[in-house]
Amino acid sequence: MNRYQRTIKKEVKISGIGLHSGKNVNLKLIPTEANTGIVFIRNGVSIPAHVDYANGFDFSTSLYKDGQWVKTIEHLMAALFFLDIDNLFIEIDNEEVPILDGSAKVFIEEIKRAGIKDLQEEKIFAVLTKEVKTTYEDRFILGKPSLQFKATYHADYKNSIIGNKKASYIHNNRFVSEIPNARTYCFLEEVEFLRSKGLAQGGSLENAVVIHEDKVINPEGFRFEDEPVKHKVLDLIGDLYLIGHPLLGEFYSFKGGHRLNAAFVKDLISQEAVEILPVSEISKEYIKA
Repeated sequence: MNRYQRTIKKEVKISGIGLHSGKNVNLKLIPTEANTGIVFIRNGVSIPAHVDYANGFDFSTSLYKDGQWVKTIEHLMAALFFLDIDNLFIEIDNEEVPILDGSAKVFIEEIKRAGIKDLQEEKIFAVLTKEVKTTYEDRFILGKPSLQFKATYHADYKNSIIGNKKASYIHNNRFVSEIPNARTYCFLEEVEFLRSKGLAQGGSLENAVVIHEDKVINPEGFRFEDEPVKHKVLDLIGDLYLIGHPLLGEFYSFKGGHRLNAAFVKDLISQEAVEILPVSEISKEYIKA
């Protein structure tokens, strides 16, 4: 468990296109002080990366404040969680975070290249203290208290290439996992529908895995077994970080998506199921159930 808050050592510039908008976008990641949090800045409007500003869940997670949108934030948010970064300004000059290769891989590489530094303030965690379950139809997310972070996604597709499978991520500072490199995916039969809704305008085989029936269309295939399920874990982690602090707890999602992820985070807050604590005050006494 990292004991100090972190930011980056120097600015990082990243450019690309938006998966859904198809528009070019430039990001600038800017180091900042302790206790700032993760804050997006667009057209002079500061938008905290917090579920209070989550306002759009159509095949991605979006933030909205004072007339300004920042969309498809989940992969970048997951990268920041993986790297234990608590404080960052993110300037963006268009409406959507670039999709890059469809995973968190490029964000992580660029941030590590710039360097990460500890700040002289204790790390703050959101510690889950009681069991919480959020349900929608046959889907649910269950959170249980734990002094580690574990996220599991359970997929249940009729498509045999994904099928009924699980994947998990357990956070540790050694950062050994396939989850960050898992790319977003879609089914070929969905593409026309998505584009009719103004979505997936920037999608291609360069930034998404496309599945048709029981085959992967991308020439290279999957990067590793169960890549789609592992990408759902990545999305879950990015969305959970919208509680405003790194979470401690075990989280199990059955067929969840961005909308359910946000509803779950809101339930954690409304049910007073988390304690916001500096690392020095975290002990088993805070695990109540």
